[in-house]
Amino acid sequence: MTRSSAIARTVKRSVWLASVAAVAVAGLVSAQPVTPPAPLPGLQPAPPPGAPGPVSPEPEEAPPQEVPTPAPVVVPPISEKEIEPAPPSPAVPEKPPAPIRRARYDVAVLEALDKITAETLVFEAPVGKAVRFKGLIFTVRACERSTAEEPVADSIAYLTIDSQPRAEAGKPTPPARQVFKGWMYASAPGLHPLQHPVYDAWVISCRAAAPAVASR
Repeated sequence: MTRSSAIARTVKRSVWLASVAAVAVAGLVSAQPVTPPAPLPGLQPAPPPGAPGPVSPEPEEAPPQEVPTPAPVVVPPISEKEIEPAPPSPAVPEKPPAPIRRARYDVAVLEALDKITAETLVFEAPVGKAVRFKGLIFTVRACERSTAEEPVADSIAYLTIDSQPRAEAGKPTPPARQVFKGWMYASAPGLHPLQHPVYDAWVISCRAAAPAVASR
């Protein structure tokens, strides 16, 4: 037998003895009873399984307490000086009154002037009819007077004036040329005057037996 084989047999025997000793020690430990730990002071041990637990005492109800009723809050009076006046309500726009129509008349009283001869003539011109004064032809379209609500009493006429010389014997009538169109005011002749190198004209009044019915 060699030396190496002898060493191997010795190691195996040592391992076997160690395992046998470990098994014996384990058997001794398992055979000894386990002592339960001592309970801590002040604590009751837990009941065994299936046993009824300790009954806890019912909590005592607190006696009712009386709560005092709070005193009502007294609001100090407010003086009239501290109250601001309410803003004014929005004004409802009133419907403007219908304008009063001026009374219209069917005859205009006019006056014309010849600047060369200084001849003047006051004449009546019915509404819608042409009236000649020398080389001018007047056609009044409307003639009305101011109402009582107006600040100035006035007569206003709307007319056209054409310049047309009279036809000479044996010659054709020359064509007419309009020299004025618009309103003339009796109270202010220079507001809208006739501009002509020979003639001048203005409104004096409006009149008729009865006012003409105003067209609507």
